[in-house]
Amino acid sequence: MLQALVRHGILKGTRGPRGGYELAREQRRITADQIVRAAGTAEEINGAPPANSALLNRIVMPALGQAEHAFCAALASISVEDLAHSAAELRKSADEG
Repeated sequence: MLQALVRHGILKGTRGPRGGYELAREQRRITADQIVRAAGTAEEINGAPPANSALLNRIVMPALGQAEHAFCAALASISVEDLAHSAAELRKSADEG
């Protein structure tokens, strides 16, 4: 998974004893959609093509495609910076509570 994120320009790797991974771009320029796309689809991960069925091919798969499109559009509006701010607010609330 990390290599996929590197290939898609989300992370960059550094070799050596102090090596590791860091963001390849500014947080605000990386969206959750880009991360999901880099991670791959469920079919690629599982390696199993969908079964050959008229109901599946004509009804279920198009509905899933529409849902995936809507989901990805929503994720495209969320940056890593947004997620980091939300996490910071959560920590702040937890510390105050």
